[in-house]
Amino acid sequence: MNIVQDPRKVRSEKIVLSFLFFAAASLLLPLASFAQTDIHISGPQGGFPVAIPKLCTEGVPGGSGSSISERVTKNLDLSGLFKVLNPRSFVESASKCANPKEIAYSDWSLIGAEGVVKGIVRASGDNTVSIDMLLFDVQQQKPVIGKRYQASPGEVKRVADRFSNVIMKYFTGEAGIFGSQLAYVSRVGRFKELFVMDLDGSNNRKITNDRGLAMTPSWSPNGQELVYTSYRTKSPELFTIPSAGGSPRQVTRLDGLEIGPEFSSSGREILTSSSMFGVPNIILLDLKGKLLKKITSSGAIDVSPSWSPDNSKVTFCSNRGGGPQIYITTAGAGDRGGARRLSFTGSNYCTSPSWSPKGDKIAYVCRNRGNQIYVSNVDGSEPVQLTYTGNNEDPSWSPDGRYIVYSSNFGRGGPRNLAILPLASGKTTQVGFSKVEESQPAWSPLLDDN
Repeated sequence: MNIVQDPRKVRSEKIVLSFLFFAAASLLLPLASFAQTDIHISGPQGGFPVAIPKLCTEGVPGGSGSSISERVTKNLDLSGLFKVLNPRSFVESASKCANPKEIAYSDWSLIGAEGVVKGIVRASGDNTVSIDMLLFDVQQQKPVIGKRYQASPGEVKRVADRFSNVIMKYFTGEAGIFGSQLAYVSRVGRFKELFVMDLDGSNNRKITNDRGLAMTPSWSPNGQELVYTSYRTKSPELFTIPSAGGSPRQVTRLDGLEIGPEFSSSGREILTSSSMFGVPNIILLDLKGKLLKKITSSGAIDVSPSWSPDNSKVTFCSNRGGGPQIYITTAGAGDRGGARRLSFTGSNYCTSPSWSPKGDKIAYVCRNRGNQIYVSNVDGSEPVQLTYTGNNEDPSWSPDGRYIVYSSNFGRGGPRNLAILPLASGKTTQVGFSKVEESQPAWSPLLDDN
């Protein structure tokens, strides 16, 4: 099956082939095998030592307390900012549950804990539970956070996410990203479909059933929809689909290929790359697929657009200077606004830019003994290489700008899986474990308050 051919015949087959080559090469080309990936970022050494014993329970299965403490442990571990102590080192009796507000501070100080998370889960009728969560400061010898939640038994992990975010805010001043989700592309037989998973890789589910090539997902600002490119009509067009799954809605019916869509911050426009004019350029569409404006019109191949948080600028990949590199332009001025190159890493091949939601950084991929992740300031200064071996692609930022999710083969060869990298610590965590390719991750916004 030739998945590149467009039945409606774009102006130049050669242009479309080139377009797909460096816009979606990760979908179509096999990966090379390299040594184990190394991450080189400075950050806190060891992290803040915190103990998370199993929560107490009253009138509910004991598994509820375990599942919450295990989820908080995974979250804080994933953050790269905490050192979660091994429960085997705990001195305080695990059965001390008469009053979780009573705590033997000396027992926790003895094992080096500076924070302790405790709680109790109680049956409260109507198939719900009441969950008290507390964070203790061992050095100050007092509770510093206390929260009470009501939830159904199926929602206790979400409670763990919410309290994990509260802990993060206490120590860093910013709420965490726990409870957000990752959309990505994976193979189903000879097709590629969209999937969504929780940050720890659980609750993994297939969203599309296009039985073709679904790719380049991006979230709506409210997290309720995904926009993506699909061959479900045998021609590459943009579609939206509810992020919980459902029926897709076709957005475009244009000549050419639309790829790499991204919602505006208002959710009322879609930025994408299109070959509707022959050479792929960056364009802006409304939600019905109507062309609003051309962002670039250089005659070069311009792909992989990414908005600045205020939608005033666009970063994209272009071959206008020879090999593909990362450029930035003013959204309203197009090429008249002086598109300028920002990738200067010594590589002759850079692609897949992603603008941090904080607005201060841009992540992208450059070929350097495999494909490696870089981050630079928005003017291209101070580029930092984050990965060094293996193939690492498709960076996407967390909604707080403190983490990057990407697709990696971890230097092992074979298919790529999803990994999360906290910029503060550089401690990469593999979160996808499929035996087939996982690629093009997109990080959701936070879906509710914490």
